[in-house]
Amino acid sequence: MSHISKDITGTLSTELEGKTVVHCITSSISCFLAPQISRLLMRHGARVIPVLSPEAAKFINPLIFEWATGEKPIVVVEGEVEHVKYAGLSKDKADLILIAPITANSISKIATGVMDTSVTLISGTALGNKLPVIIVPTMHEVMMHNPAVKENLEKLKKMNVEVLYPRIEEEKAKIPETDEIVEYCLRKLSDQSLKGKKVLVTAGPTRAFVDGVRFISNPSSGKMGYAAALEAWRRGAEVTLVYGSSQLEPSKIIEDSIKTETAKEMLNASLDAIENNHFDYIVLAAAMNDFIPEKKIDDKISSDNKLVLTLKPAEKLADAIKQKSPESQLVLFKAEYKKTDAELVERAKDRMLKAQADFIIANDVSKKETGFESDFNKVAMIGIESDFKLSEGTKTKIAKEMFDFILK
Repeated sequence: MSHISKDITGTLSTELEGKTVVHCITSSISCFLAPQISRLLMRHGARVIPVLSPEAAKFINPLIFEWATGEKPIVVVEGEVEHVKYAGLSKDKADLILIAPITANSISKIATGVMDTSVTLISGTALGNKLPVIIVPTMHEVMMHNPAVKENLEKLKKMNVEVLYPRIEEEKAKIPETDEIVEYCLRKLSDQSLKGKKVLVTAGPTRAFVDGVRFISNPSSGKMGYAAALEAWRRGAEVTLVYGSSQLEPSKIIEDSIKTETAKEMLNASLDAIENNHFDYIVLAAAMNDFIPEKKIDDKISSDNKLVLTLKPAEKLADAIKQKSPESQLVLFKAEYKKTDAELVERAKDRMLKAQADFIIANDVSKKETGFESDFNKVAMIGIESDFKLSEGTKTKIAKEMFDFILK
């Protein structure tokens, strides 16, 4: 592996540390985006072995992949018997075969057992060895509607091949975003501890309007809730995300995402979701308004006059949820300001008991380097039937440890 490749490995996370991904590339014009996919997999800690079909090697120089991954690209299977080495029973076998992009031609070959290129040979061997395979088709839209292509995709799905369908734009089936492809790889290689479960997550700030243009809010970015939703999805859960007026958008991977603005809208959207679904876990990570104006002026209040504002307590979503869905495991987040660890835990336990929650995640938002708007957090995790755990790190790491704690 080149020193350039070593420098980027694990720079985003160590989720794929110790994992080997064989990244196969066929001769779609989208193969020019393939080095970015390989690099992002490496940034999550993976070792990436590039495999190009001979036709793909005419589109893009294999040396680019050697530079990108630090591994010698496989274009023709030779004396090392690479299909057995990386997809057979060898100790070097890969953890995942990703074919991105894959053409209609290669889809049809793999579905019918034709193994006449490096890509079809390795993927065919992987299917015989029951290794996980993800394919990302890209072609003209009309080709996607070809009955033979549709039939072959269905065949592959019956062989447990995961098909990541393309974006349809300009009458072309275009390759999905690089982040989305890599997220599916992360999910495929995760522990799947929430497979078959439904998880509701709230995230971000809400707004309490004083008049037509002014509102009360807080600096929440939504990052912690977004991380929790993504971690639940990676573990195989069906996730519903209800999020507030953050300047950051959640990952597109969470398809059931509902944007709200006020605390009342978030409460109603969450209760509507519970009305239509049974959620195994409900994670309330949003920083909702605790107080709202007693009266809202529909017009814009003149700035020339003194303003006296009377606030009233807002309805607590946690209390409403426990009445609506008492069997769901309820996880609260509680922000405190300038508290010691002992005070933080004591106040969190009190809130957990009052809300009849099962878990609570408490943090002190007075510190600039953690909490609101930061990528990092320091929290106390407390369960109704477990000891508390202090955890510190990125919000992605906190989300991972939170689900470990809850599921334990």
